[in-house]
Amino acid sequence: MNDLPAGRRRGEGQAATDALSAESALWLNDLPEAVRPMKTCARFPRIVNRLSSAWTRPAECRAYFDELLLDRRGDRQGFPLEVAFELAALKNYFETAVHPSEQTVWDDIIQRHRR
Repeated sequence: MNDLPAGRRRGEGQAATDALSAESALWLNDLPEAVRPMKTCARFPRIVNRLSSAWTRPAECRAYFDELLLDRRGDRQGFPLEVAFELAALKNYFETAVHPSEQTVWDDIIQRHRR
């Protein structure tokens, strides 16, 4: 999958992989070891940089996860399987532990019933 939106695609002169930022390295260190996307970091540091910068903005981070994991155009190559698994695990952690949200209407009904 192409990891950058149309307006932010890499130009020919830009390096294929950017270096991991210092902020992203700190963010990685703060994540639980089980969800640290180390293979993603090694192969696609620009993705980790963008995830770490969006991490505290739930709507932006969710949209970026969707952009990464869903092929809405039908012509994406896709990630290597281990990277896709890391991103899916990180997204699950984000949506269940960091910024939980109701996943279905039934979740909302259960929450209202408990109040």
